[in-house]
Amino acid sequence: MIYVGIDNGISGALVAIDSDSRIIRLTGMPVGSKTRGARVDSSAVSGWLSALQQDTGIKPTVLLEVPGKFSKGILAVASMWDCFGAIRSILETQKYRHKLTPPLEWQKKMLPGCAPGNTKPAALIRAKQLWPDEKWLLSSRCRTPDGGLIDAALIAEYGRLSSI
Repeated sequence: MIYVGIDNGISGALVAIDSDSRIIRLTGMPVGSKTRGARVDSSAVSGWLSALQQDTGIKPTVLLEVPGKFSKGILAVASMWDCFGAIRSILETQKYRHKLTPPLEWQKKMLPGCAPGNTKPAALIRAKQLWPDEKWLLSSRCRTPDGGLIDAALIAEYGRLSSI
């Protein structure tokens, strides 16, 4: 099996792991610039999933993070739901086996005992335990591990452990 975790949102990411929890492929969320702000590039997301399937010969199971509760502004909330809808449409129209996964659901299993608000540091620690050789950088120019890549990997691992 192949599991793809998708950390929803413009600063999110997509990570594919195999049934042994090895990372196969990862990328930051593909976005296209629009006149009124960035939006997910649906074509690029679809192409990424198709290429993964073609390269592995396996149609992946996808876990898409559902937007959670926010204290952010209305534009951030709208952007998250726009991204979610675009990706959900890809999964449904291309008949990917998928699960819509709320943040608290995967975090409860992958970050046990973590207090709300401390998930980013706890996620980095957990990711380093699971994949010690991964740097979690979006590019060779980056110096800081990307939270979207980390969350997407943990979402994929949650799917693998849950046998979704």
